[in-house]
Amino acid sequence: MDNIPEWTEQLLEAERQIAEAYTILATLQADLKTAGRKKDTQAIGEVVERLARYGRLFEDIRQSWTEVVD
Repeated sequence: MDNIPEWTEQLLEAERQIAEAYTILATLQADLKTAGRKKDTQAIGEVVERLARYGRLFEDIRQSWTEVVD
């Protein structure tokens, strides 16, 4: 039996945590840019981009679970 409600809640929690990390790291990235730390800014920027992709992926997964299967 599928536990879609439970899985959905788990994905939502993961999305919340990813969003929190995204916010923290995006702020750090801006601070590093202001400080002229180009390499550090780029490295953190890669992480920020990946977190954004993971968030979208989790959202897509949740949406696929709500689609009606014929």
